[in-house]
Amino acid sequence: MGGEMDGIKDEDRKRRLRLLEEKIQDPRSIANVDCLLDTVQALVADCDHPAVKRMKNVEAYMNRYDSLASDIFRLRMKNDDFTLIKVIGRGAFGEVQLVRNKSTNKVYAMKLLSKFE
Repeated sequence: MGGEMDGIKDEDRKRRLRLLEEKIQDPRSIANVDCLLDTVQALVADCDHPAVKRMKNVEAYMNRYDSLASDIFRLRMKNDDFTLIKVIGRGAFGEVQLVRNKSTNKVYAMKLLSKFE
């Protein structure tokens, strides 16, 4: 009977793992890889303050993830990867630019938003 229960528990564990993997791979999910990378980057930036760093858990988090956050920033796509062709729209919170990817020469519309707003 124990072996049967172990099999049921293992199937449940595998089912839950599949659900998590689906969320991570779904581009519309708030748990997709890009969102998780954004979260690590943002949390490291928010924790990088002397008063906050003194907290033991925050210090442990920073020791573990600070270099990863730097790698994420360095490796992810950013404005420098594109050449501005022209501004094609302006709004209250930013603008839309026509840009060309420097490595692929493909043309995109890039929406730049003010994070402050």
